[in-house]
Amino acid sequence: MPGFGVQGILLEQNKEPALSREIKKLKGCDECEQRLEKPVSSEPGLLAPYEIVMIAREARIIDESDGRRLWRKLAQAARESISGVVIDAMDDEPYLSSQLGPALWMQDQLSEAIGLVKRAVGANKVQIEIYKNLLDVDIKIPASIGGNRVERIGGTYPAELRARWHSSRKNTLVIGAGAMIHLWRAAYLGLVQTTCFVTVAGDCVANPGNYEVPIGMSVMRVAEQVGLIADPKRMVAGGSMTGFGLTDPERVMITPTTRGVLAFAQEFKDMGYTCIGCGRCADVCPEGLSPFFIYKAMKSKRRERLELFDADLCTGCGTCSYVCPAKLDLAQIVGACGRLVRKQNETVPERTKFSAKSE
Repeated sequence: MPGFGVQGILLEQNKEPALSREIKKLKGCDECEQRLEKPVSSEPGLLAPYEIVMIAREARIIDESDGRRLWRKLAQAARESISGVVIDAMDDEPYLSSQLGPALWMQDQLSEAIGLVKRAVGANKVQIEIYKNLLDVDIKIPASIGGNRVERIGGTYPAELRARWHSSRKNTLVIGAGAMIHLWRAAYLGLVQTTCFVTVAGDCVANPGNYEVPIGMSVMRVAEQVGLIADPKRMVAGGSMTGFGLTDPERVMITPTTRGVLAFAQEFKDMGYTCIGCGRCADVCPEGLSPFFIYKAMKSKRRERLELFDADLCTGCGTCSYVCPAKLDLAQIVGACGRLVRKQNETVPERTKFSAKSE
C-alpha cells in the first residue's frame, strides 16, 4: 500500500449524545435469543484453547470489523503463533460508536473475553485501540480496561484502516469489540450470537444512541423503533463515510457487520451539482489517487484507462466523497472501478499480463 497514511482529513465526529447513553436492546432481541447445545462451563476462565475456539464456532460469532467468523480467526492465529492481539474500538467515522460504546459500557465483559482470547491463541500482549480525536465526547476514556492498555490512535481519517494495516504487518490479531462481547456471552452465558451493536443517529433520529439490534431486522424498523422526528430523505446502512445509501430501507436487513443506521433530512444528490475540477479529492486520498480522473473516465465509458489510474488501490474510505463540494458520489464510482480492474486482472492469463515485461 504505497503512500498509505500520508494524506487524509480530520473529521467532525458527532458521537454525542449517542456514546454517553447506555446501550439499550430493541424489541425482538429477547425473542430471538438462542442457546448453545452444550451447557456452559462452571469456570470459563479455565477452558482449553480448543474449547474456546469451538464455543466461538457453535455461537456463530461474526467479527463486525471484517465480516469473518471469529472461530476461524482464532484457529488461524493459534496456528501462526501471533505476537499480540488488538481489540478494535476505533470508530473513527463520524456518528459511529458501535464498537467504542460496548468497550466503554461493558468493560467487565470485555476484560474477561480478552482472557479467553489470550488462552485461545497463546498471546500475552493485548491492547485496546480507540480513536484519539474524539473532541465531542463527554464520556471518559480510561487508560486501561481490566489491566489491558487503551491505546489512543491519532492521525487523520482513515486512521482505522491504517491501524489494521500496521497490525497485520506485525502479525497481530485484530478483533472487533462487539465480537468480544458476544464471545463472553457464549462462554459465560451459553448464548448464540443473534444480535449486533448498531449506532442509530442522524438529524432525523429522535433518540440517537447505540442499540443492540436483532440480526435480520429491517433498517427502517430499527429507525422507527428508535424514533424519527422527520421523514428522512437519505438513509445509510453503515458509516457516513463507508456505508451505502438505501433506496428501500424496508428491504435491507441488519447483518452482523452493520455498524450504523443513519437517517438524514437532506439528500445532496438531488441538487444536481457537477464536478468543478477543484482537485480536493486527490489532495485527501490516503492512497494518492485522483478520484476525479477515475470518475470522469468511468462516466465517459473509457474503461481501458482505469488501470492507468490505479483504481484497484482504492480502500473504500469515502474521503473523496466527503470533501467534494459538488457532493458527487465519488467513493462509490471509484470503488466500482477498482473492483472492475481487479476482476479484469484476474481473468487475464499470466503470460498476457506480464508479456510486456518479459519482452
